[in-house]
Amino acid sequence: MITLAQRQRPDTGHVRRGDMVSPVNVFGALAKFFSPTIKAAKELLQEKGPYEQLKITMLRNGAKADELEWSGADDFFKGKKVTKDEIVEYLSQNDPRLNISTRKVDRGLTGESPSYGVVDERNRAVAEAMEDRPMVEETKLNILDEMKSDPNTSDIIANQTPEDLDNFLENRVFAELVNDYNYDKPAFYNKHRVELPRVFGAGETEYSDYFPEGAEDYTENLFQYFDPTGRIRMTNLAGSRHFGDDDLGTVMHSRTGIFPTRSGEKAMYVGEGQSDPFQKLQQGKDLTDPEPIYEKKRNLPRLLTRNYDESLSVSKMNELTDKVYSDSRKLRENNRKMFANNLNQEELGRLGREAAIFQINKIIKDPTKQNDTFKDMAKAFKIKDELPLDTSLMNEDELEFLHYQLYNFDEFRGINLLAKDDKRKADELLSARMQAAWTRDPLGVEAVQEYMSSNPVDWLNEGFRRYYGNLNADNMLLKMDILDNRKAIEKIELDSFSGEQGFKEEGAPFMSSQDKWVDQIIGKSILDAVNDPSINYLTFPDDIGAIAKVTGKNIEDLEPGTEKFYISDTQNRLKKFLKKFDVNPPIEQIDLNPPPVAGPNTTVIRDSSGEESFSSKGFKITPEFREAVIKKGIPTFALPPIISYGALNSMGENENGDQM
Repeated sequence: MITLAQRQRPDTGHVRRGDMVSPVNVFGALAKFFSPTIKAAKELLQEKGPYEQLKITMLRNGAKADELEWSGADDFFKGKKVTKDEIVEYLSQNDPRLNISTRKVDRGLTGESPSYGVVDERNRAVAEAMEDRPMVEETKLNILDEMKSDPNTSDIIANQTPEDLDNFLENRVFAELVNDYNYDKPAFYNKHRVELPRVFGAGETEYSDYFPEGAEDYTENLFQYFDPTGRIRMTNLAGSRHFGDDDLGTVMHSRTGIFPTRSGEKAMYVGEGQSDPFQKLQQGKDLTDPEPIYEKKRNLPRLLTRNYDESLSVSKMNELTDKVYSDSRKLRENNRKMFANNLNQEELGRLGREAAIFQINKIIKDPTKQNDTFKDMAKAFKIKDELPLDTSLMNEDELEFLHYQLYNFDEFRGINLLAKDDKRKADELLSARMQAAWTRDPLGVEAVQEYMSSNPVDWLNEGFRRYYGNLNADNMLLKMDILDNRKAIEKIELDSFSGEQGFKEEGAPFMSSQDKWVDQIIGKSILDAVNDPSINYLTFPDDIGAIAKVTGKNIEDLEPGTEKFYISDTQNRLKKFLKKFDVNPPIEQIDLNPPPVAGPNTTVIRDSSGEESFSSKGFKITPEFREAVIKKGIPTFALPPIISYGALNSMGENENGDQM
């Protein structure tokens, strides 16, 4: 049996357990979550039988297939005879239900923002993102590689000095970041760890700036899954990207706030419900289907992970990939130490130039490696077959021409033929750095290693050659491990994914259907509204301006389907969810009337009469409905909320024996 000790539910950092009090002592009886799967297992009339047979009975009696799959029960009991008690015990010890991590503001109303211009804030955010120099340099290399392979842009490389080329690439990175910011501002702030500007007490919340102004008690709910068996190592669950470290395991999230209604009552407004993993999974749903067009125009790759078994495979692949990455990094570090720490700048420069000439002569002898650039260069220098190239006979202009021509060949990346006698560089330190540039480039190091394996290079001292031989032997073992692990990854891909191309990330429960994860958000929202006696209504978006606000976009820039999701899909699920209770309140339009907020850049939402209000749709929390929900409970695949400061949490047992 896989026990509770093996569970991997890390502390989210949003709980002050010492501050917890029982809400029962404050409000009296409260609505509770319960697991329909554990309930169905306990109510089995058949005491023993094949697991698959008992599972069918449980599903007929309300159990959730997702809960059985993602607890690992389907995998653990597959093909086995099992008792009712064994199923109950397994589900109790390997509870797969979602943790709900809740973040609340400390004080104030949403929309109390500082005075900054839109363009100024964008430039500030992008400039702060560019302070991450490793990210910037990596992006520059990627852009450069793309330019080299594109005949329309390759001339830009050849016709610019290194300084001008670097400035050009720097500006390209800035422009790309601006585009990312304009496309999805919330995701940009989170991805690049850029601080959000705010003046009110946002607490641990992330996106209060992207919510209709004037809401009190603004809240972010994160629904998180962690494999209770510990076998699925949740890294970045199927593309979650909004909550930093808490993206770990986050399946979906909701954002709520409390507004006064036009009649003067209080409404809990569920302004956003979103599942990043589901959106990403749907990219590859049916690539032959012309809809949705916006997904195809983005040219997004297919995400392959769908179920628990596939997630197990992905987790193993990630483990192997991490080992490949670790070994590769160690290999690069060994190569760097091999040369940079043991040879002086003059020796490094000489070794790099000799390796470059060796590679040139290899290309001379193998016409299949000669592209048009090389042929032009050979013509310019009258290079003939089997004739070694002697750079010592070239003047400065000829060397410069040769250097930039060779940049089109991967074999020469990082090797600088100009470093020895670069008359354009008066700074000796810069010239020395250029001489050693190849030691920081894997392809440059490989070019030098190939040269040394084919030539004695007897001008190097004996001590270095002995050190090089020993370290190179260690590197060979690393290379073998890297190769073996890459083969293991390929095998998993073929066995589990039939060699299909696309992202492979851990999946999650409820990803087979939008209705499933939307129901989880609706259930949590009903629970919160019913358990707060000050709330008169529970409402959902019905105003296009309010919908645009939570996405961080203008109305005209909304993705196709976003309005339909909130106004149609969510409302339909709400109607069906309410039928679970004896009292089924009608869905109606409720006008929300937020109070004015301080801040020069707030954008109020006005109705046709000019009043600062916006419409929503929901239902009234009547005493009868509150009583019905408290009596029946909320069937869900969720554990009790993990709540940050100022909120309530209780631990106990309901009538089904579930942890509450």
